[in-house]
Amino acid sequence: VVIPQAGYSEHTESELVEKFTPMVIKWVHRLAYHPSLKQEIEDFRNIGLTALIKAKRNFNPALGVPFEAYCSRRIRGSILDAIRKRFSGSRTMGAKVRKIEQAVYELTGNLDRQPTEAEIADHLNLKIKQYRELLDQVQKRVYISFNDQWARVETDESIEEKLDDKQPDPCVEAGNRDLQDLIRARLANMNPKQQKVIAFYYYEGLRFRDIAEIMEITESRVCQIHTEAVLSLRSFIRRIETTGAKII
Repeated sequence: VVIPQAGYSEHTESELVEKFTPMVIKWVHRLAYHPSLKQEIEDFRNIGLTALIKAKRNFNPALGVPFEAYCSRRIRGSILDAIRKRFSGSRTMGAKVRKIEQAVYELTGNLDRQPTEAEIADHLNLKIKQYRELLDQVQKRVYISFNDQWARVETDESIEEKLDDKQPDPCVEAGNRDLQDLIRARLANMNPKQQKVIAFYYYEGLRFRDIAEIMEITESRVCQIHTEAVLSLRSFIRRIETTGAKII
């Protein structure tokens, strides 16, 4: 099914669904990878398809944005909103996230390198098992915040600005490019397991289940490694922004 930019409204909703279902599935797999969401994959797919139909009805060609890009943004946003509702965390959970981030931040400054799992646990006065349990507790909060940020990096920012009826913001565009550069720089200094999880998920688009099979570990352990890696990235970005420290 070919849907011309100017003639999208002439096509039926079933034709749109046929053409854009792969896009919906892509965003579901990209955003709803968390193990606790496994039973809701079909729900997220339906949410994405509903967003597609709404996009057809609301699309305005005068914005100068390709229909496919418009759909992608609406589908992504609807799925993220649904996940946020399921993962709405308490202030206590936010405090736990900040506690780990602060530990990584302080240790990185003191050691002039990324701290190990054992060093972070020791800094928090926790045993390794307790530290991993803490990672399990905060992973949902970390998951949604970073995936929202990464999804925006993957999207053409000029399209985002047009849809928001604003002029493209060079600072935002530069910030997205900087985020990608910082992640690549930090990736080189992570331990091998973190490197694999981040590379497999964010750059190769693999699901946690697939990564677990490749690395021959449990999916739960992949989640823990991902959470620790993302918190390390966030701490690293904070350090660069607040101190102008060199990339290590």
